[in-house]
Amino acid sequence: MKTILCYGDSNTWGYIPMTGLRYPEDVRWTGVAAKELGPDYRIMEDGLNGRRTVWDDPFDGYRNGLEGLGYRLHSAKPLDMVVLMLGSNDLNHTDAFGYYKGLGVMVDRLLNAQTFYPSNEKVFRDGPKVLLVSPITLHPDVAKLRPEIHMSDKYPDSCQFAAYTRRLAEEKGVPWMDAAEFARPSVPDCLHMDAENHRLLGQAIARKIKTIL
Repeated sequence: MKTILCYGDSNTWGYIPMTGLRYPEDVRWTGVAAKELGPDYRIMEDGLNGRRTVWDDPFDGYRNGLEGLGYRLHSAKPLDMVVLMLGSNDLNHTDAFGYYKGLGVMVDRLLNAQTFYPSNEKVFRDGPKVLLVSPITLHPDVAKLRPEIHMSDKYPDSCQFAAYTRRLAEEKGVPWMDAAEFARPSVPDCLHMDAENHRLLGQAIARKIKTIL
């Protein structure tokens, strides 16, 4: 059985737009992907609302994805792949280039996981395999619909997620895909996916995983 860790933010956790409640397991994209992949694959989801790549949230702790990564890898090992989809919450602190830099630190940590997190049981069974997933963009009307959020002016930056993710993937020699090709945020939420977009993204990620594993 192939074991895959999906490490992400609220769109991996399954945040229901405008409510803060959570979609059922079979609605979340991770659950959809698990169904598509079948019994030979095990999906382990680790989504956290507000999670960034390397940035601390000054008002709400435990959101630094890099700091939490080691704990999750140790508890989930041995793994065959990590699917990494982070970046939207980085726009609370930085721009798209800052996202690229933060994501690069996380990818380096994953590609050198055995060095950073040594133990008798390796993190990856057959060497590190990482699938980078560029996050969905913000909604084009986020500034008008959600002026109260910190990233309300960051739609243009979110449109650069895919280009920077592709650039990093090529630099590190890892596969990638653009979530925005398959899914979009709901209205009026502007940040989170509805059930249909979870379905579309989960199916797309499952197809990509099959091509890699």
